[in-house]
Amino acid sequence: MELVIDGIPVEVSRKKIKNMYLYVKPPEGRVSVSAPLRMPGSEIARFVRQKRSWIERRQQAYRRQYAEQDLGENGVRPLDERDRAFLREEISRLLPKWEERTGLHCSSFQIRDMKTRWGTCNTRTGKLWFALMLARQPQECVEYVILHELAHLYEPSHNARFKAFLDVHMPEWREIRRRMRG
Repeated sequence: MELVIDGIPVEVSRKKIKNMYLYVKPPEGRVSVSAPLRMPGSEIARFVRQKRSWIERRQQAYRRQYAEQDLGENGVRPLDERDRAFLREEISRLLPKWEERTGLHCSSFQIRDMKTRWGTCNTRTGKLWFALMLARQPQECVEYVILHELAHLYEPSHNARFKAFLDVHMPEWREIRRRMRG
């Protein structure tokens, strides 16, 4: 279903989830929202209006990125320092929210170009590492990776205790992980 909210076309998909998630997708900055099944349209519109400045910043960043740079041989623009700056800003904004929700705190975080994983956690130092390729993922995916890596400070392995922790804080994490795996 598509809504137009204050002149912004928004693709809305309703799912069996608890929270709403907003995406601004490259290359053209298309906006979509994943919303709980029974969420009223007025709540979705209010949510989009609250995020309007973030949406516009993200769309402008995409316009600059794709106007200034050639696409690579596979039709996708290579990741660059502008992506790193955007991801750093996103993580800096989202990490404190998840630290507060979980009661877990990292000592610091870094972004690096990792090809085979979305993030890592050094449980000894409390430092988190995030893959640069996360800059191309929707916000809900970035939030999932942040929560996943913080959860390793609670439980270092991917055992039942770790999964139960994720279930408490983000019940839809399996669906998000499945979409990220493509």
